[in-house]
This record gives sequence, C-alpha cells and structure tokens, in this order.
Amino acid sequence: MKTTLALIVCILLFAQCTKTSDDKSIQPTGTYDSLGVHWTVVEQPNIIYYFQDFGTETSFQRQYVDDHEAAYTNLNAVFKAQLPQKLRFFIWADQTLAAQLLGHPLGFTVPRMCVCHVRPNQTIGHEMTHALVYWSGGILPTAETRFVSEGVAVAFDLNTNNKIETAKSALSGQNYQSVRDFWSGSAQNVSEPVFYPVAGAFMDFLYKKNQPAQFSALLKNQTIQSAENLYGKAQMDALIAEFDALAGL
Repeated sequence: MKTTLALIVCILLFAQCTKTSDDKSIQPTGTYDSLGVHWTVVEQPNIIYYFQDFGTETSFQRQYVDDHEAAYTNLNAVFKAQLPQKLRFFIWADQTLAAQLLGHPLGFTVPRMCVCHVRPNQTIGHEMTHALVYWSGGILPTAETRFVSEGVAVAFDLNTNNKIETAKSALSGQNYQSVRDFWSGSAQNVSEPVFYPVAGAFMDFLYKKNQPAQFSALLKNQTIQSAENLYGKAQMDALIAEFDALAGL
C-alpha cells in the first residue's frame, strides 16, 4: 500500500510539472506547484532536481547539484545504467509533510519511474544507486532481495566510513551466526540500523574482490542461489566465511 501511494503521488507530481525555462546553468530552470507543494526546478545533464521551498538559487542548491552530478558520473562508470529518462530528485524540506503525502518516510527511490525522494542531508550516493542498479546495463532485474538491493546502495553511498567497522559496531551485542542469515535466513527482516551496515559491508567487500562480471550479474538476480551459481558455491562459501571473520560473526 505504501508503494502504491508513493507511485500515485509521483504520477500526480509529474502530471502537473511545467518547465518555464531552457536555461541549463545552476539557475532554477522552472517552478511548479502540486499537491500544495512549491518546487524550484533545476535541470542538469544527469538529474532534474526539485527543491521544496528553498526559494531562489542558494549556495546549498549549487553545492547539492554539483555534488550529485559528479556522483552520478562516478557511479555510472560502475553500473553503466541506461535510464529511459533523466533521474528526478525531489529534495524535501518538510519531512513530515513528505511522509504524509507519500505514505512513506524519506528517503526512498521508485527505480522504474526514475524518481528519488530524499532528505536534504542524505548520503549522496544511496538513493541514486538504487536507480542506477535497477537500470544497470540496460537490463531490468529478474529477482531482487533486500540484502543486495540495500547492501549495494550502502556500499556505494559515497560515505567515507569504514564499512566493516561500521558493520561490527552494528553487530555488537547481537547474536547472528553469519551474513548468510541476513541474505536468506532468519535475519532478513531485522531493523535498518543493523541490517543496512551488514549488507552494505558485505556488498562493498564483494565488489572489492574485483570480479566485475559476476558482481554485475548478481545485481540482476540477487538471490544467494544466484550468487553461488555466478561465483561458484565453493568460492561463495569461502567469501562468506572470510567476511564473517572480518565482521566478528
């Protein structure tokens, strides 16, 4: 139901969007009002940005756009996504209003619509990565899992934290036996403060093993059985064991 509400609101937002300028600089290129929300629109080569109630151009807008355009270029060098349209970023100043209208707390992405709804202070790469992974290689995913989907978004959030150490901290005081539990076992639905760091650390660990063909294919079929087929069961078992030791599992 939450996803349905978010999709309906997205459709209503786009239906009422009217661009008022063709200026391609970091100046607002248009405005529109929808559902009682006032947006300033900035269109750039990779992303169209919709700023809620930020008024005219600000230093925040300039920095935000510059950072996200650079991030898109860097991340898409990895994912090689072929989106059917530009990515659209809705940057909400009022998180409470956003949750009321969208039926879902910020931030989240609707990949097939190329839409991200975000808080102003979110990590640069997380939501963007959700969309790029979905459209990576121009091939839609056949099977998605929370573990891989959220894990790769954390792995590529462009936060400079040590992913393994963050996972170890999140696991402190917990009683899980293996990262396998988070992928396909009893821990698949644990809360975000534990799940996200663990999944993110594993996907970062897996990417750094420098097997790009297997990694890219895993993004399209995200089950653990797919991983075992792609990497070989013996190698995947060894990788999981190595990660478990690093994370203190």
